[in-house]
Amino acid sequence: MDKRKIKLPVSGNQFVLIIALALVTVIFSALNKNYFTYTNLINILVSSTLIGLTSIGITFLIMTGGNDLSAGSVAAFAGVFVAWALKATSMNWFLIGLIAIAISAVAGVTNALMVTKLNIVPFIATLVSQSIWRGFAYLMCDGKPISIADKGFLAFGKARIGGTEGIPVTVILMIVFFVIFGFILAKTKFGRSIFAIGGNAEAARLAGINANRVKTICYVMTSMFAALAGIILAARMNSGQPSASPNLHFDAITAANLGGVSMIGGIGSIPSVILGVLLVQAFNSGLNMVNVSSYWQYVARGLLLFASLAIDFYRQRTRAKKLLADSMKTL
Repeated sequence: MDKRKIKLPVSGNQFVLIIALALVTVIFSALNKNYFTYTNLINILVSSTLIGLTSIGITFLIMTGGNDLSAGSVAAFAGVFVAWALKATSMNWFLIGLIAIAISAVAGVTNALMVTKLNIVPFIATLVSQSIWRGFAYLMCDGKPISIADKGFLAFGKARIGGTEGIPVTVILMIVFFVIFGFILAKTKFGRSIFAIGGNAEAARLAGINANRVKTICYVMTSMFAALAGIILAARMNSGQPSASPNLHFDAITAANLGGVSMIGGIGSIPSVILGVLLVQAFNSGLNMVNVSSYWQYVARGLLLFASLAIDFYRQRTRAKKLLADSMKTL
C-alpha cells in the first residue's frame, strides 16, 4: 500500500479558509436565495476592495510586529479631502487623489516615529492617530458630507470591464496590487527583511537589517493603502463622509489574521490573506442580507476576530511544539 501523503495544491490554512468560505456561502444562501447570485458575488468583490487594499499594508505591518488602528480614520480623511478639493479647485481628480495619498502618508510616518523613536506601543500610537485624522476629516467638512459631481472621478468608482455586468475596475486594481505585493513579500529582499524582523528582531539587526526603516515603510504603506481605499469609497458613494470606514482597520486585521498572519510577527502570505478578505466580506455581506441588526453585527464581527485570534494562538502553540520536537531530534 502506498503510504505517501497526498499533497494539496494549497496550504493547510488555505484549505481551512476555503472550507469556511464554502460553509458561509451555503449557510447564507439557505437563508437568502439572492446571496449566491452573480450580482451579489460581484458586490462582495467590490466591497472587499476596501478591506483588501488596507489588508496589504496591514499584513506587512503585522508581520514586523506592528499594528495600525488608524486606517479607517485615514481612509475617511482621504475621501473627504478629495471631495473638498474637487469642489474648491479645478485640478484633475487623479492629481487630487495622489495629493490625498501623499498627505495620508504623513500618518504612517507619524505612527512610525511614535513607535520606533518614542517606543510607544503600536496600539496606543495608532489610537492617537485614529483620533487625530478622524478629527481632521470632520474639521475639513464641518461634520457634513461633501457631495461630489466630478464625472471622471465618479466613473473611476463605478467603471467596469466588459459592460454593466463586467468586472469593476477597482476589483482589478485590488488584484493587481495583491499580485505585486505578494511577489514583493515572497521573492524580494525587502520581503525577506519583513520575515526576519518579525521572526527575530535582534537577529535581523545583527544581519544588518535596519528594522526601524523597514517598519517605517510598512506604516507608510498601510496609510497610503487606507487612503486609496477611502478615495475609492468616496467615488462609490458620490461624497466624502467624515464618518466613513469606522471598522476598516478592524476588518483588515481580522482578514489578515484569518489569512494566517501571526499577530506576533514573522509569518504570513498574501494568497492566504486574499482568502481571509473574501471570508470577512462574505460574512459581513451575509449578515446584511439576512437583516441581522447592526448591533448584533458588532457582536458577530467581534466573535469572528476572537475566533481568528484563537486559531492564531493554536497555530503558534503547534509551531512551538514542532520546533521543540525538531530540536530534540538533533540532540
